[in-house]
Amino acid sequence: MMKPRFACIGFFSRPIANGFFVAGVLLATVRGVSAADVPFWRGQGHHGIYTEQGTRSTWPEGGPAQLWKTPGIGAGYSSPAVVGRRVYFTGYKERDGQRLEVLSCLDRDTGAVLWQSDCGQAWSKDYPGARSTPTVSKDEVFVISGSGEVAKFAAGSGELLWKVNAKQQYKGVNGNWGTAESPLVDDRAVYFTAGGSQTSMVALNRQDGSALWQSPSLNDKASYVSPTEIVYNGQRQIVGATTNMLFGIKPDSGKLAWSCNFAQILDGGRTIKRYDIIANSIVYRDGRLLLSNGYGHGTAMFKLNDDASAVETLWTNQDLCSQHHGFVWLDEVIYGASHNRKWCCIDAGTGRSLFAEQVPQLGQAQVIAVDGRLLIYDSGRGNVILAEAAVGAPGGSSRFAIRDGEQQHWCHPVVAGGVLYLRRGDVAMAYDLK
Repeated sequence: MMKPRFACIGFFSRPIANGFFVAGVLLATVRGVSAADVPFWRGQGHHGIYTEQGTRSTWPEGGPAQLWKTPGIGAGYSSPAVVGRRVYFTGYKERDGQRLEVLSCLDRDTGAVLWQSDCGQAWSKDYPGARSTPTVSKDEVFVISGSGEVAKFAAGSGELLWKVNAKQQYKGVNGNWGTAESPLVDDRAVYFTAGGSQTSMVALNRQDGSALWQSPSLNDKASYVSPTEIVYNGQRQIVGATTNMLFGIKPDSGKLAWSCNFAQILDGGRTIKRYDIIANSIVYRDGRLLLSNGYGHGTAMFKLNDDASAVETLWTNQDLCSQHHGFVWLDEVIYGASHNRKWCCIDAGTGRSLFAEQVPQLGQAQVIAVDGRLLIYDSGRGNVILAEAAVGAPGGSSRFAIRDGEQQHWCHPVVAGGVLYLRRGDVAMAYDLK
């Protein structure tokens, strides 16, 4: 572990005042998010923390009761969005020689398919399948296809309201795995990380898909990171990442507030092959920004300065290298599974590894927190594991295996209203956690 304190470039400054709790309340108020709903990728702030209470602390043998399973949503790895009495999935299908992405709307109680709508050209090269989780806002559903099309649908009927080939229109450039970010939406705009020499991020008018602004280019390829909205000291920013750069953007104008070469900082002079693959959203808390990158690169904690015009590096850690499986930050401990199949518990204040070992029967895994406990979905074996949030190897016997569906076990679990929602490939599933 290293503890460098690099400062990164700022572009403007503005005086302002206080952090995480205010930001969380403000964003939840503005968006009108119900505790029983999960309208976007990994929940509030992309933290992967589901705070509802009353879920079971242990599971019976064989796991919680399955409420329903629904085949036919199309192949994919994306998570569902759950709002009101409906659940929304994206999926990949082949029809009449075309490779399409479809948006499916399921009944939350029964799993019945209410409607399906085509939403764009799918990513059809390596690991074909839908990658982007839908975002639901004000009775509208926003999706991004694997080929970089941004589209808006009526949440009730599935009617296509507009679609923009944002990657093509803004000359976007991504890596070898297509477009995988999930849309960030506010009252005014939909944000899309195009990458390339023309712009890094664009804001599309949520009413008609027209351009509101294009940010300056960082001359870097788009990553697979879903951008995150933050408020720090009264100042709102959109935080995102390209393949090598972490940045903050003013959502009103598209101006860069600051940028930072996280790849250079993570690698710290090591000779290590950079695969240009970062997929985890940046997690924000109280002025701090947490980033983790697989392929041996590691994890870093950054801190915004008082006027949010630059960041410094608080620490880096090479044990936790999360590929695309996510991590959770509970109290002052970060829990996650590393690309090298270590289970890691990191001190959020210092970056010190409290535990970093390979655990039998647990490799790479998606990690969320539910009701103060950890829920871990092992991507190798398909086991879903419930464990206490404690430093050390996840223990206990509360686990069950996902055997329905095909493809890799890469969906990030979602918990809403006491129900666990998962998908494996073409099959959607729901389980009773209460």
